[in-house]
Amino acid sequence: MYGAALAHAAMIKGWRPGMADERDLAAGAAELEKLAAELDGQTYAVALITGGGRRPCLHITNRRAEQLAEYVYSDGESFWWGWSQPIAPVADLAGAAAAIDRVLRTLTGHR
Repeated sequence: MYGAALAHAAMIKGWRPGMADERDLAAGAAELEKLAAELDGQTYAVALITGGGRRPCLHITNRRAEQLAEYVYSDGESFWWGWSQPIAPVADLAGAAAAIDRVLRTLTGHR
């Protein structure tokens, strides 16, 4: 499934996580910073990763369960999981944060 999703995203958008050229090395960084601010800092450790000729991304880790961690990218229009599945449009920060919370929260009743 991963390969099919990646191929689909590349075909539709001409993009996949980590892929970058000179014009879009910084694409999505401002949106990722806004998304990082929307996430609960008590629950999630969030790092904006830039440089190295790669597209910027957020590395988001649940502080109570560090194995619950994902990379999130932006193409300027939508937020994407590292496995090339769309999360939400960049205009829907609350929706994107809620989707990330659903994936990375613990099920103990405490986020």
